[in-house]
Amino acid sequence: MKKSTKGVLALGAAAALLVGGVGSLAYWTDSETVPGGTINAGHLDLLTDATNTGCGSWTLDTGESAPSTYAAGDPLVPGDVLSKTCAFTISAEGNHLRAQVSASASNLTGNLAPGLSVSATGLTVNGVAATEFTEADDGQALGVTVSVEFTDPGTADNTFNSSSTQFQAVLDDITVTAQQIHS
Repeated sequence: MKKSTKGVLALGAAAALLVGGVGSLAYWTDSETVPGGTINAGHLDLLTDATNTGCGSWTLDTGESAPSTYAAGDPLVPGDVLSKTCAFTISAEGNHLRAQVSASASNLTGNLAPGLSVSATGLTVNGVAATEFTEADDGQALGVTVSVEFTDPGTADNTFNSSSTQFQAVLDDITVTAQQIHS
């Protein structure tokens, strides 16, 4: 056989080996296990306890030597302000937990309702004005003050209330809400 024929055959055999070997080329691989585990949720609660007992009684302003306690049904006069102070314990657990605090809008019904103004103010966390708190405030006090003021409904001639007509209003519950936010 000629040298050139032998060379062509060798070259063809080498090519056949290369082409046939492409499918059998092995790439290296390795794997590791990522261990699972328990995932726990935090929590957010407003609680009443021995320290922060919820809401106290209604109190009447004492600007005119009026009694400081108020009993349901006691008649009010324009300018009177009833207040109720509430305190709750914050129970907040969770990494980077943040909550906004708000009080629901008040709702008054009855024929005295136009003469009353209601506000939920004085939101505090541990005695400091605040509208939000974090898990660092766990166990601290959340406070709010609800006030009802008898404003003059525009009848300065005292016809607003007479012995023949009973004027009264009903204040619906006001809800203090702590809502978790995430940014």
